[in-house]
Amino acid sequence: MKQGSLRSSAYAVLTAFIWGTAFVAQSVGAEHVPPLAFNAARSVIAFVFLLVLCAVMRSGRRKGQAASVTRSRKDLLLGGFWCGLTLGLASFLQQKGLDTTSPGKAGFITALYVVLVPLFGLFFRRKVSGPVWIAVVLSVVSLYLLCIKGSFSLAPGDLLVLVCAVCFAVHILVIDHFTAYCDGVKLSCLQFLFAGIISTICMFIFEDVDFAAILSCAL
Repeated sequence: MKQGSLRSSAYAVLTAFIWGTAFVAQSVGAEHVPPLAFNAARSVIAFVFLLVLCAVMRSGRRKGQAASVTRSRKDLLLGGFWCGLTLGLASFLQQKGLDTTSPGKAGFITALYVVLVPLFGLFFRRKVSGPVWIAVVLSVVSLYLLCIKGSFSLAPGDLLVLVCAVCFAVHILVIDHFTAYCDGVKLSCLQFLFAGIISTICMFIFEDVDFAAILSCAL
């Protein structure tokens, strides 16, 4: 039990590290390509990586029972679509907001979903314990001290990132719902597939596609 708990904590720390450093990469990427193209490219990369991971995991597993396979596939597709839609929208707003705000401020505002998740959970009659609220307050204060330098003022990009935080909160609640029925890795793989498809379609409709710029961004 302790080993599993330590492993989960290590994964959480690694996720936080990747999540935090991603804002710097996103800010640099925003200088080369528009937000939809950026999100389409990284969603496709994430999908391919997770697809390979799913194949490796599947080859290492024994064949399980065939019960509820049809329902599981429907839940997986439905969950992948809704997770992908909310993730794509949140990522677009975040990337668009980085055009006119700093990575540090964007990181702080986005992290406000930590507060929004338990608040939204109250509408679904989910109890939130006192220690959770204390942790929420401490995390917001710590993030403010870490990310914000000088006075805090809202720019247009900040408002976009604030809406992005709401979308990320909804995204987490959607994930929480579907992971009760679906494999987490497969669900993540499909959400990036749908996020990539949606972003790619919107990219060709609303943006001027420049594949050379996307390549320069990758380099």
